[in-house]
Amino acid sequence: MVKAMGRVEEDGFESLVARLAAAEEALAEEVRRSRALNRIAEAIGAGHDAGSLVQTVVDGGVELTGAQFGAFFYNVVDEAGESFMLYSLSGAPRAAFEAFPMPRNTAVFAPTFNGEGVVRSDDITQDPRYGRNAPRRGMPEGHLPVRSYLAVPVITREGTVLGGLFFGHSMTGRFDARAETLLVGLAAQAAVSIESVRAQEAARAELAQRRDAEERLKFALDSGGLGSWELDVETRAYLASDICKANYGRGPDDDFGFADLVASVHPGDRARMTAAIEDAILHGAEYDIEYRVRTPDGDTRWVHARGRAAQTADHGGARRMAGVSLDVTERKRAEERQRLLVNELNHRVKNTLVSVQSIASQTLRTTETPEAFRDAFEGRIMALSHTHNLLTEQNWEGASLREIFDFELEAFAARDRIGFDYVRDLQLSPKATVALGMAVHELATNALKYGALSVPDGAVRVVWALEPDETGDGPHLRLTWTEQGGPPVAPPTRHGFGVRLLEKGLAGELSAQVNLAYDSLGLVCTMRLPIRALEP
Repeated sequence: MVKAMGRVEEDGFESLVARLAAAEEALAEEVRRSRALNRIAEAIGAGHDAGSLVQTVVDGGVELTGAQFGAFFYNVVDEAGESFMLYSLSGAPRAAFEAFPMPRNTAVFAPTFNGEGVVRSDDITQDPRYGRNAPRRGMPEGHLPVRSYLAVPVITREGTVLGGLFFGHSMTGRFDARAETLLVGLAAQAAVSIESVRAQEAARAELAQRRDAEERLKFALDSGGLGSWELDVETRAYLASDICKANYGRGPDDDFGFADLVASVHPGDRARMTAAIEDAILHGAEYDIEYRVRTPDGDTRWVHARGRAAQTADHGGARRMAGVSLDVTERKRAEERQRLLVNELNHRVKNTLVSVQSIASQTLRTTETPEAFRDAFEGRIMALSHTHNLLTEQNWEGASLREIFDFELEAFAARDRIGFDYVRDLQLSPKATVALGMAVHELATNALKYGALSVPDGAVRVVWALEPDETGDGPHLRLTWTEQGGPPVAPPTRHGFGVRLLEKGLAGELSAQVNLAYDSLGLVCTMRLPIRALEP
């Protein structure tokens, strides 16, 4: 009896010791899991990208549950239905899954991918949902040996299924209710963290895109010489880019506020410019204006400014304006040059028509037959045309005295019998070029018809030189046309167009003094022209 009671007491003590050992082991396991959970939570919180975050979750799930392998499959829906892409894997190489298609929304996987709940099985091969999808009726050959199975959906607070956490073991009965609870909490924490990381990544991507867009915009503005500006309507704070400041003669480091902007506008344009700004602010009108500006160094330039009011306030006004400015000084100067050129062209056309009219009238008076009129008139018009061609080649800036002779004598076969003697050439104005061109044509035509160039042995000598100022009206050019070897000449009984052109035309146009000497040896024409009337 005593022995029996002793054995009972001994068995009870051993059982108590065993229970205490089991409790200590369970407590140690719980402590281990708690520490692991805290460590995993810290690692999840420190994740900076979705890839590393998910990998931490999968590795942590394997550690907490004692699974042989775990995986996270990302939920993707395509046009053909649902497809699931392997996102992260732990406990097995990726090669273990590379030979197999991604999991489909089968009877086993559907509760996880649809967010319906947790699937935990001591032996998934005995689950009635297992092996019900063609073409395979179970695990394909070479697949990881999965018996114990635990799958938890990863769902956001809004109910969006991000994917599923899947854990497996080759032995049965490896996942208990405690493991399921831990994974549910881990999945919830993972969903929050994944959402946060994605939001951060989206924000960074949007910020990067915005910076790229701003850089492209700045490059485009800089390339086009466009300066950007912004005006706070209430405070009148004015922000201008470096190019915008440069349009007003300021440097990048110079202070340039709204008051400086208005003060830099030319006084004649200032009221118009400020009125345009106020109109755009009050009525939402387009701000599009060109005005003159005075730079700090005293230069006057033109600026084209455009903009519009934005951010409409509750009271119906505008809170800010923004726009661009462009220096259009060169365009304005080109327009002014074009206007002057058109006016000059109009003036020259009128003068040319007057000259043609005068040539026609004078030629008609000094010729006796229509044929003679036609020959003389055509020759003089051609001479005028030659002079205009010469001026056109010189951009109507004038021509040299020698160029005038060469152009006018180009059509004369006897030009090789005309010699020149001068120290230096002389540049003449367009007005002097036309007048002297006509005079040279008349002298050459007369010599060819009646003078030295009408016979084979005749010649012409052209001499010019500068004379100093002796009368108080400045230096002069003395030009002499001397004919030799031609028939005897005598003063004409009446003055034709050529004589009138030389004696009266040059006097009226260039204040010239012209003397025609009809020597028996040949005509001598002497011109005395003031330099001030010849200069460009």
